[in-house]
Amino acid sequence: MRRLLAWLMPAGAILASCGWIGLIEPTETRYAEIAREMLAGGDWLIPHLNGIPHFDKPPLAYWATASGMALLGVNEWGARLGAALAAGFVLWCTARMGRQAGGALAPMFLASSILFFAISHQLASDIFLAAAVAGFYAAMLDPRGRTKIWPFVALGVGFMAKGPVVFVTTLAPVLLAAAWVRDRALVRWLASWRGWVVFALIALPWYVAVLVRTPGLMTYFLNRQLWERYAMTIHQRGGPIYYFIVVILVGMLPWTWAALRGLSEAIRARGEGRQADALLASWIALPLVFFSFSGSKLPAYVLPMFPALAVLASCWPSEARRGHWLRIGGVVFAVLLALLAAATPFDTRLGSPRAIAQKLKESRRAGEPVVEYGKFNAGVPFYLREIVPMLEVARDLEFQAPTARAGIIISRDEFAHMILTGGSGWVVGNQADTEALAKALGFKASLVAGSGDQSLLLLQRS
Repeated sequence: MRRLLAWLMPAGAILASCGWIGLIEPTETRYAEIAREMLAGGDWLIPHLNGIPHFDKPPLAYWATASGMALLGVNEWGARLGAALAAGFVLWCTARMGRQAGGALAPMFLASSILFFAISHQLASDIFLAAAVAGFYAAMLDPRGRTKIWPFVALGVGFMAKGPVVFVTTLAPVLLAAAWVRDRALVRWLASWRGWVVFALIALPWYVAVLVRTPGLMTYFLNRQLWERYAMTIHQRGGPIYYFIVVILVGMLPWTWAALRGLSEAIRARGEGRQADALLASWIALPLVFFSFSGSKLPAYVLPMFPALAVLASCWPSEARRGHWLRIGGVVFAVLLALLAAATPFDTRLGSPRAIAQKLKESRRAGEPVVEYGKFNAGVPFYLREIVPMLEVARDLEFQAPTARAGIIISRDEFAHMILTGGSGWVVGNQADTEALAKALGFKASLVAGSGDQSLLLLQRS
């Protein structure tokens, strides 16, 4: 019963609380709006963001999000349902791995760690990649699982979640562990041609279909999404080489010391348990080194390593003390839930456009135009449930046909004509910039909601 509660209780709580906070700009709103457009338009092959093709990520997270909204509606609960279920799967896999490694408290330690708790309540591709990676190692740590197709299924799902980076967190560490312990049993499963067929059937059809339909997409994938993200800092997400070490030390709280102790013991381990210890240590060490040299750094990149850290952290408590530590983990998790609930009224300060969109829906009259000015906020079309024209917004239009841009990308003259025709119009953007725009066009601007970069203004004829 204790083992069941260690993963089922936090998994259920994550599912129950996934809709408390409004979707946060820019990541969550972007995934949610792409999924909403898939659901509304019926095109599940080509992702679109506010009407423009968007190929930054493979579609697994979009498909899961659209499916959740088909079940629960176009809202926060529907948008985060898939991510919450993926988090629950990670906890289940962590429970299996902990049981095999002698760490029955692993899922509770994982659920109550700061980084996992935060990302398990966010919509992005990282939790889906973490689920695939956890499923892969759950099979690898069970010798019977390696003889089946599950490792290949996990690889295929991970490839559809975030592309080739799945190999950095799965195959590469396994190869390192096999070399470390000099045990070919760890890599014998790689010779299964049936397994690679399963992988190809899961991972490749979408890529082939979009590459055939979209000229130039292969270069975009290889250059922009792989090489530039890793080797350059054009996305302005750089950081020092120790960036992810700090993320792990802080993100694994309050179990950091236990995780470091478990990792140290795994590295020094000898004897029968060495194969599992080598897998867990390699799972953490190799991706950590790889991502540390990347030109693009975000805390969520190391999320797939956290199940291994939780398993290692949970191995040191004695059998007699595990009930005590389970209660402590439950209390920490409950505190984090309480903090999440307390933050609900302040989601606008956290970056959610929900309040602005709601105010717009309440105040907007039928037929009044809405535009986004200067900076695109994906939450506006999501909460309005419609494509929103953009004025002087930087968007990647490489795969958007010029004829399809009409009504999506507009000029100042077109916007001025909209206001002159209807007498008024709404703008979402930076308050000062929008007021300057209104002055240049000869209109009166009134602030209705928000502040700074997330402001809602009504423009009217003077």
